[in-house]
Amino acid sequence: MANNTPVTREDHWSRPVAMAPDGQWISLREVIDEEPARLSFVQLNPKQQSELVAERIRQRPRFDVGILGLGVLSKKRAINEVRARTSVGCTLIEVEQRMIKMLIESARAGNL
Repeated sequence: MANNTPVTREDHWSRPVAMAPDGQWISLREVIDEEPARLSFVQLNPKQQSELVAERIRQRPRFDVGILGLGVLSKKRAINEVRARTSVGCTLIEVEQRMIKMLIESARAGNL
């Protein structure tokens, strides 16, 4: 049976995807429209990567991620796991790294 639940589109444009040299977050829109000097995800140190992912999770209107053996993670728990860089947190960081890369590529190609 098909799941016909409507999927809410998230505002990826306003969420941070990089960091400016002065430490400010840079949104996807700023990266695409302005091409500012920035530190990409891979250029950030582990703490900065954790904070970027925590901020992206914090800004999401809903955050429900199910993990086998753990159940559904709340937004608060996900942020705590990311900041503590637990195995779950590191997995969430890797997922967001891939998401950021895909969002930038899609936005540059005009597919977002």
